[in-house]
Amino acid sequence: MRKPMPATIGTMQRRLRAVGYVRVSTDQQAQEGVSLDAQQVRIRAHCVSQDLDLVDIIVDDGYSAKSLERPGIKRALDLLTAKKADAIVVVKLDRLTRSVKDLGALLDGYFREGLPWSLLSVSDSIDTRSAGGKLLLNVLMSVAQWEREAISERTQEAMNELKRRGIRTGGAAYGWQWSKEPDATGRKQLIPHPQEQAAVRRICDLHRQGLGIRTIALTLDREGIPARKSRTWEPQRPSIYRILEREGLITLPRRPPDDEDAGRRGKRKITRDKPTAIERAHALRADGLSLRKIAEQLQKERILPARCDVWHAASILDLLRQPVPSSADR
Repeated sequence: MRKPMPATIGTMQRRLRAVGYVRVSTDQQAQEGVSLDAQQVRIRAHCVSQDLDLVDIIVDDGYSAKSLERPGIKRALDLLTAKKADAIVVVKLDRLTRSVKDLGALLDGYFREGLPWSLLSVSDSIDTRSAGGKLLLNVLMSVAQWEREAISERTQEAMNELKRRGIRTGGAAYGWQWSKEPDATGRKQLIPHPQEQAAVRRICDLHRQGLGIRTIALTLDREGIPARKSRTWEPQRPSIYRILEREGLITLPRRPPDDEDAGRRGKRKITRDKPTAIERAHALRADGLSLRKIAEQLQKERILPARCDVWHAASILDLLRQPVPSSADR
């Protein structure tokens, strides 16, 4: 008499359906091993080795990963919500996104705990079907964000030091140009631009004759004196104001400095309310502040964590991943 087969043997578990996603932003990336063909080959091989059903490979050719406004990634995500795929597979995480904010949106909307979809990255050994995979994903993106912001801050500090020492940076003002050859210190020098200096003298003469700024611009265009950018002066009337100010002929009104410390004469009461911290962190991020700068500003405003007095980059990142609370949630 034949023994009955166990029920688990007769029940076949459905294989994970995966959609591959590949992206390049420039032609040069083909030389770095991330060409579209190379990415597709690796994704197919990974799906075979991991016993995944590859339902499609979607391509974004010529798109940057600075945002999620890409037709390919939107189509891949639509396949998940339409229940035609269970996971997205990429060769490397930076093919998907280079932004911690966008990664947070993807994790919250598609790959967090409780949702049926997964993210797999071949080179990074990331598989969000496990808790370890989710942790590794967050760590890698946090480090990448920190690295970009640290480079930006170092660059800004170097520029501030040059300004402090009186060394001019940036583009040359109208009438001037940077020398082609550096001096003995290795820096290029500002030297007069002959054609533009003649235009500056003409602007000053017209102003001394009592002509208004718009009339000066029209006169320069009629005389064929070119502006630097648009070639015509009519859309660049603010440049005429700045030229006249540099020549000492007018004084432009200045905005009064923000009296940020006016309301801080007394010591602020410490706030340890997380919704308040979330809302303020999002507002500071919208102003372009880095994670470190947000932490410093929150501490300056006496908005502190619940159990300590110092914000760290990871805790700021946690605040930014959470939606801004509505008034009803407070």
